[in-house]
Amino acid sequence: MTVKDHTSLVEGKISSTIWRNSQPMFMAILLLLMYELLESGLIALSSTATLTAFGFTVPITAAMTALAVGTSIRCNNKVVKSACLEKNNLGLCISQAFITSGLILLTIALLAFLFSEQLLQLLGNNHWLSSEESTKAPELAAEQLSYINNRYLTWFFLGAVWQMNSIFRALNFTLLASNIMIAWIVVKGSLALLLLLPQSPLYYDSLVAISLVHAISDISFTIISFYILQKKVKLGWPTFPQFKTQCKQAKLTSTLVIVQQLITPLSLAILTIIAASYNPTYVAAFALIFKLEAIILLIPMALTTSMPAIIGFNYWTGHHDRVKQAYRYMFAIVLIAQLIIAIILNYTVDFWANSLCPHDSVTVHLKHYLTWLPWGYIGAGCVIVYQATLNAKDKVINASLLGIIHRLVLVIPLAWFGFNDSEYSLYPALMLAHLFAGICVIYLFRKMRIVTVKTTPIKEQLTT
Repeated sequence: MTVKDHTSLVEGKISSTIWRNSQPMFMAILLLLMYELLESGLIALSSTATLTAFGFTVPITAAMTALAVGTSIRCNNKVVKSACLEKNNLGLCISQAFITSGLILLTIALLAFLFSEQLLQLLGNNHWLSSEESTKAPELAAEQLSYINNRYLTWFFLGAVWQMNSIFRALNFTLLASNIMIAWIVVKGSLALLLLLPQSPLYYDSLVAISLVHAISDISFTIISFYILQKKVKLGWPTFPQFKTQCKQAKLTSTLVIVQQLITPLSLAILTIIAASYNPTYVAAFALIFKLEAIILLIPMALTTSMPAIIGFNYWTGHHDRVKQAYRYMFAIVLIAQLIIAIILNYTVDFWANSLCPHDSVTVHLKHYLTWLPWGYIGAGCVIVYQATLNAKDKVINASLLGIIHRLVLVIPLAWFGFNDSEYSLYPALMLAHLFAGICVIYLFRKMRIVTVKTTPIKEQLTT
């Protein structure tokens, strides 16, 4: 079994280290985000009402994905620590981390399933349905509820794929992890085209088709990933007393990391609730906008797969100058990349807006969004990468507070002001919120003080 070679993180040119550790997962993340956009785009080929119904479920499915990613981060942290300190118990550690994370998701999924209608109602779904034609409303409601309930029932498998993928990366099987994720997304995309493209012979005009796409691909790749993991690592299943002892250990850091992932979905949910009270067209637009946001922030999201390890390991081994150098490269990459993306989108607004959605009422929102928000994502990108590196330095509370300031303290009040000012003032208001958050990050970085840790030779640190 290959063990991650941490010496590569503290030696050589920092720019080469960043590229070497970010590149393998870049294509996987790009395909993942493109699939999310493809899914919304295919739904947009249906009626505006169907797109709006889907829009009300987006905050919920975003929270599902966020919790799946949160549990995968938890697994990654535990496996890395075990691979360094307790190699003889590595198989047992992997099994315990996987079982515990799976139980967390199963418990939350059961609760969400029991209160499925109430969650949709909280987002303003019933108010919108009452405004639809009486003949269409019951059919839309049934279709929407079936879709989201099916997603709850397969939530465990979504989390399992993410968790095992993070375990592969923790064990230095980065290329394998990337290939599995790419195959997973290719299967999802192929199934989506088969079931949701009107020209397809298997076309199924219903939101339920999307839930089938996720169910088939997630269950299949859970089985495939588990088979490969079992081949790579001889898993050791814990006895009940061992598992009970594991559950009693302090969970504050793991809990905060998982809960932290819910800050963004919570802000999306609040925005949806506010938007639904003004005009349901906002919700239909959000179904595309929330997916576009992730695509435009691809570079920062790719960096979150590599920078935590680079920053964290150099920080804990006392290579403080290298930490600062890595931060400068990281922020420079984000600022330049997001600036270029914003300029390109500014000159191609009409093309992208008209290509993504055939409905004029939604297209006009996309045009305003693409005009303003990409500039704000220069700040949002800095927040994303800085927050990830704070977690790597065990500054989980700081990272959580930064997320709260960005998504709840800045985004929500300014969005509310935008809603009340005029129909399209929301988008420049959100741009300002993201920029202010970015300024906050730069200020915190400049004021950053690193506690001096006694530095020992790297070979000795790795040995111990």
